[in-house]
Amino acid sequence: MSYLAEIFKNDVFILSIAVLSGLLIGQIQVKGISLGISGTLFTGLILGLIGFKVPYSYFSWNLVLFVIAVGLISAKDIVVVVRKFGLKFIILGIVATSVGAMIILLFARFLPSGMSPFLLAGSYTGALTSSPGLGAALEATNANAMVTIGYTVTYPIGVIAVVLFVQLVPSIFHIDVDHEKRELKKIFNNSPGIDTSENKIASVPFSLVSFVLCIVAGIAFGKMSINIPHLGSISLGTTGGALIIALVFGAIGNIGPFPMRMEQKTLVALRSLSLAYFLATVGLMAGPKLIETFAESGHILIGIGFSAAICSEVVTFLVGRYLFKLNWILLAGAVCGAMTSTPGLGVAIDATGGEECGSGYGATYPIALLCMVIYTKLIITVFVQG
Repeated sequence: MSYLAEIFKNDVFILSIAVLSGLLIGQIQVKGISLGISGTLFTGLILGLIGFKVPYSYFSWNLVLFVIAVGLISAKDIVVVVRKFGLKFIILGIVATSVGAMIILLFARFLPSGMSPFLLAGSYTGALTSSPGLGAALEATNANAMVTIGYTVTYPIGVIAVVLFVQLVPSIFHIDVDHEKRELKKIFNNSPGIDTSENKIASVPFSLVSFVLCIVAGIAFGKMSINIPHLGSISLGTTGGALIIALVFGAIGNIGPFPMRMEQKTLVALRSLSLAYFLATVGLMAGPKLIETFAESGHILIGIGFSAAICSEVVTFLVGRYLFKLNWILLAGAVCGAMTSTPGLGVAIDATGGEECGSGYGATYPIALLCMVIYTKLIITVFVQG
């Protein structure tokens, strides 16, 4: 009994149990649909509900590893994607965050009396899984605890919504993923007026020094902030900074003596490992607080968060697919980028069977991040300060 008590106090053991069981569950298929690597999120939630916990540092560490790996993998295609589809991805980022904000503002009109409006700002950032948005909300409300509760309850709902959306869309809309991959390859190989020679930089074996350099530079860049009138200080945060640095460094190919165009086998392994542990950490962190808040007003917040997330995803998909005629592989990444959903990107990569959707994510993420911060502060201004 003493041995069991000791081993179940080990954070790495608990986290690994969540990952192992989640990966096994994720392999189960029902009518051709499976949870894949996102199964670790659900097993993490279950263990969190039981009472197991892990430190926040696991969240940050696995997140930055995942984002750097994705950025370096996607960098070879980002130049073509931005030049060819840049404006469309900017619009998609604006569309997704705008729809989410409108849903939150609409629901706010029907909130029960006595329910804190501070929950709205938190539920918006949680539904769109935006940590920088949460930071902006906390800054604008002097770190009001209700903001964090709103975020905590709706964050797993936002993650689940985007995970299910990315996996179910091909079946619902009869999208042939293999055909989309072949068409995307043609786009990359036959882009008139675009010199793709920079994408043919020879890859080298994995360099730990180069990878760690990306981590250091990404975190430092994400901490830089600019002051925007009436909105205050805005920064990209760890996720945004790490992603942009990895994309830029990878697109350049070499930063001084440090190679950034590394062979993908190791990067893919790092991406899969860090994503599995990241999703499990999210579940473990959210589980205990989910029950407590749900008992009070969680059902309302969950309804708001799920509605905001699904409406944002559906409208973004419809605009991207049927108005802009975007390839599904890129659009899957763009929807996740517009939702600022790092877990969603991992599931999109898993569901599409390739890393190409990371380019759509990287092209959409920055504008969506900026819009998230702006709308978060707007919600606070309208319903809290107003």
